[in-house]
Amino acid sequence: MELRHLEQILEICRAGGFSGAARKLQIAQPTLSKSIARLEAQLSLRLFERTNGAARPTAYGAFVAQRAEILLQGVAALSRDLEQLARGEEGRIRIAVGPATRIKPLPELMRRVAQRFPKLHVETLMETGPGVIRALNEGRVDIAFGYSEHAARYGELIRKKLFEDAIILVARPGHPALELSGAGPAEVLRHPIALPSVLPGVERWAGELDREQADNLRAFVSDDYGLIIQRALDTDAIALGAAFLFRDHLADGRLVPVSTTLDLTYACWMLTTAERWQSPLIKAMAELSKAAASPRPQDAAA
Repeated sequence: MELRHLEQILEICRAGGFSGAARKLQIAQPTLSKSIARLEAQLSLRLFERTNGAARPTAYGAFVAQRAEILLQGVAALSRDLEQLARGEEGRIRIAVGPATRIKPLPELMRRVAQRFPKLHVETLMETGPGVIRALNEGRVDIAFGYSEHAARYGELIRKKLFEDAIILVARPGHPALELSGAGPAEVLRHPIALPSVLPGVERWAGELDREQADNLRAFVSDDYGLIIQRALDTDAIALGAAFLFRDHLADGRLVPVSTTLDLTYACWMLTTAERWQSPLIKAMAELSKAAASPRPQDAAA
């Protein structure tokens, strides 16, 4: 079995037939049919059931297609690494970030990358928290920065912890929730919440909700923390997120912490696949990311 066979099998499964796959692969349909027929004869296995111009993978075909996708991603990653070695600093890296990680560590990381790899081509993909991990798992990016709860189901990923921070709720001065002390979910969710997504830990804290509370928990959902903060400044919404996101607004009193029983820690990780972790560039990015996430001198002084 050759790499071209893996590409062909995967495209046939995606297209649902030989004609569509042949167009995608830019080869003649009879050529594709003969290639798969010869492979089936070589393996003594039937990979596809052919009916009325359609092709449905057998159990063997589906198994090969599943493995083929992973193997081809690995080959693509290897090709990028070889290109990187050949071109030196003029390679390319693709990074996925969510609502919080686009604020920290991405900007500081980009500053450090520009200094160390001035010719490196960088692509950033802005995604939701869960979307960041999916983009990495699907091979659309080389590294991702994400929250530990979103990455929990992807046990095979390589993880490098960058920093931790408390998850807090904040509101504008004079907000009625500021009169509470150690407020539980029933008290907090009398008010609308502004957040990027409802984290599993927040759901566990909230517990069983009535309709009004459930609506308030998702009253304002945005992948932009600038909008989330603005919502808390302009309305009775309570913003939820890692403390570093509200640092400036807390320092000058534009936002105030709400005293609640919520006890969650935001853990930021750099994630990549085992294949990509073999790349010296990816290891260098982990080093730079850790440095970018460290407190700046002015932050430590504050």
